[in-house]
Amino acid sequence: MRTVVITACVFAVTAIAIGSVTASTVFAKDQDTAKTGPPSAESVTARVDKLFAEWNRSDSPGCSLGVSRNGIPVYERGYGMANLELGVPITPASVFHVASISKQFTAMSILLLAQRGQLSLDDEARKYITEMPDYGSPLTIWHLLTHTSGLRDVFLLHEVAAPRDDVFDNDAIVKILAHQRGLNSAPGAEFQYNNGGYALLASMVKRVSGQSLRPFADANIFKPLGMTHTHFHDDPAILVPNRASGYSRDAGGMHVAVHPYLNHIVGNTGLFTTARDLLLWEQNFADVHVGAPALVAAMQTPAIPTGWSDTSSYGFGLEIDRYRGLRTIGHGGGDPGYRAYVARYPDQGLAFAVLCNLDDIDPATLTRRVADIYLADVFSTPSAGSATSTLPHVSLSAEQLASKAGLYRDLSNGIFGRFFVRDGKLMSAAGAGTEPSVGLTPVNENRFVLAGTTLVLEFVPAAAGRAQELHVTGVGPKPIVMQQVVATPFAPSSADLRAFAGEYTSRELEVTYTLEARDSGLVIHPPGRADILLQPIFRNAFHGDVVEVLEFSRDTHGIVTGFTVNASAVRGLRFDRVRP
Repeated sequence: MRTVVITACVFAVTAIAIGSVTASTVFAKDQDTAKTGPPSAESVTARVDKLFAEWNRSDSPGCSLGVSRNGIPVYERGYGMANLELGVPITPASVFHVASISKQFTAMSILLLAQRGQLSLDDEARKYITEMPDYGSPLTIWHLLTHTSGLRDVFLLHEVAAPRDDVFDNDAIVKILAHQRGLNSAPGAEFQYNNGGYALLASMVKRVSGQSLRPFADANIFKPLGMTHTHFHDDPAILVPNRASGYSRDAGGMHVAVHPYLNHIVGNTGLFTTARDLLLWEQNFADVHVGAPALVAAMQTPAIPTGWSDTSSYGFGLEIDRYRGLRTIGHGGGDPGYRAYVARYPDQGLAFAVLCNLDDIDPATLTRRVADIYLADVFSTPSAGSATSTLPHVSLSAEQLASKAGLYRDLSNGIFGRFFVRDGKLMSAAGAGTEPSVGLTPVNENRFVLAGTTLVLEFVPAAAGRAQELHVTGVGPKPIVMQQVVATPFAPSSADLRAFAGEYTSRELEVTYTLEARDSGLVIHPPGRADILLQPIFRNAFHGDVVEVLEFSRDTHGIVTGFTVNASAVRGLRFDRVRP
């Protein structure tokens, strides 16, 4: 399946006594007139507070919540701690890093330049990012805005390249992408979420306007809308009053999150803001003060890739969706230590913002649960997840489940997915490995659903001359078709493995890998990076972390000549063998 999915600094504020002060409440309207649902023994705000109760403690990070109706705040509250070391609680004024929520502000910056006639969305990106190559098909600003550029994922490229001596920032992103001579797909042909494209847009703002994204957005978006606690954080030395530190949790407990790219990259990420400021921005879509109404409307219009019909859920930095029958427009964001989600129900005039400083919190689900309370009498369908739960789920035998297991390949782009049985359940994982994975629920012998989503997976048994197929619906106008890889099991001998050993160079990444043959398999020694152990999956194909699937090529004499990296976000990246 295709997956559309991510530092801390303490600040000194006067600590408040431990207790209920770990939450701060503003605009708490508990009167019946504030309720949109039927009368209840509990107030609206009390029911909302219960949703966040597990984090509303003096020893836990938490969230800041903001709710507005027609631009007027109706509830704002902080739950948990902005800084555990100093004992500082989260308040509605706490400033959070919101990761990919940044994209809509980068998009607006580009639209403002278009409004002034300084660029056109139909312009080729390389008109302004002149280092970019000619891919043979125009790659436009519109493609970057809508995640249909086909560009390889620059963060994975950075991870498989040799470590750089300079800072990994927007200029470094331009340099890496400018060296790529291949794309994952033709521009406009496919939606594939791409952070690098939005980093390119930030560089474009600087080159066209003469200002970097931080001062441009400040002067043209944030100040006009009164977003006084919002900025693009492109300088680690900048002081940020009321900043919430980010935290991660593992088996060892709570830790300050470390993000190597924070403070250096903007466009796709880098926005620091508050729930209160985000609600001001949300109202701009209904009562336009920044941007021409036509451009604001374009941001919220689904972008249709070439060859698709009218099914899409992404505009310019915004996701267009429906929840329980109501139209929603929003976006999420996630980086180490932070999770955030903002959503607007335009037909009801309600907006919600949930910003969290612990990266195992799910703010998207929390936002929907808050909406369930405020819009209880308006929703036309059951709550999220119940649609799939009402389907006639069945139990399948171990043999029936095992018949679906195997490695499958997307016929449109060559990307792999693995299905396997674990603890009596069919599991799915992207790539050729088994983690991370998700469970599937059977509807009948050959149809499965992914709970809480509209994804339906149907296995089509093999027929004469055709291997078993998997058809995935619910992600576009036509099914994704994957075919099971039917190949003789590949158990290479030591001599077989030695045939792959040698040095391989990528001209696009300017890096050379050494491949070593060991009894356990092949091992990649990337310069300056951790070794990658490769396991055989079929003849001339191996699987490993980061690179996902390596497929080796041979000449007419059977000599290995190179390999391609085939990951979901980086396809067909070529390495040529330069020394056996």
